[in-house]
Amino acid sequence: MKITSRLFHRWLSVVIGVQLLLWTVSGLIFSWNPIKQVRGEHRIQDQEPLDLSAFELLDSRSLLTDPNLIPADASVSEYKLRQLLDRPVLELTLQNSETSHVLVDAVSGERLSPISRELAEAIALSDFSEPAAVIRSELLDQPESGHSEYRSKETPAWKVELDHSSGTVIYVSANRGQVVTRRNNRWRLFDFFWMLHTMDYEGRDNFNSWLLRIISSLGVLSVLTGYWLWLKTGKKRPRKTKGPAAPNSSL
Repeated sequence: MKITSRLFHRWLSVVIGVQLLLWTVSGLIFSWNPIKQVRGEHRIQDQEPLDLSAFELLDSRSLLTDPNLIPADASVSEYKLRQLLDRPVLELTLQNSETSHVLVDAVSGERLSPISRELAEAIALSDFSEPAAVIRSELLDQPESGHSEYRSKETPAWKVELDHSSGTVIYVSANRGQVVTRRNNRWRLFDFFWMLHTMDYEGRDNFNSWLLRIISSLGVLSVLTGYWLWLKTGKKRPRKTKGPAAPNSSL
């Protein structure tokens, strides 16, 4: 069977047509889902700022050398005073072979990290602007990989599932006592089509796979051959000629 340019274009379109359709549909899904709603940022509760003058704060310099807080092989690379629910806390960033964090009550000097389940649930509920209850909470102590919705995020972290129609799950850092990320049903839909868009069916975020490179190159080739065939057939199409003029039958 002779392989003509038209036959080549037809079979090329059949092979990659499904993926071209998925790219178009996924792009449509992305455009109709505001990224703030995908990330759950439209349901973040505004926090009332603390009046620090109402607290008798410890001298932070005394905490930077406390052996109960700072391991002998680590040093404090950064520290900051911030709010945790209704109390001021000091977050220490430690540097040794890797970066870690320690959370300290800025009034009592008590070490708070890793935070308890109850505190993690309270942080998650205070972050959510709509009425909800906690269904369950789970401590994640190993980095998540693959298609996990908490992939490539810091651990340990508390996974707090809320009883809400949005299917919201809030992840709270166990060492920093802060919300790391929020997941909901809209994000899961977005993530599914993101997988189809990137063609990374395992980790979701690899833009450099050979599968994506090959299919996208074939997609470009399909479009170019389609235009080439259109130009080619357009030049060969015979022009319509006017027939002989009808005789004038009027008297």
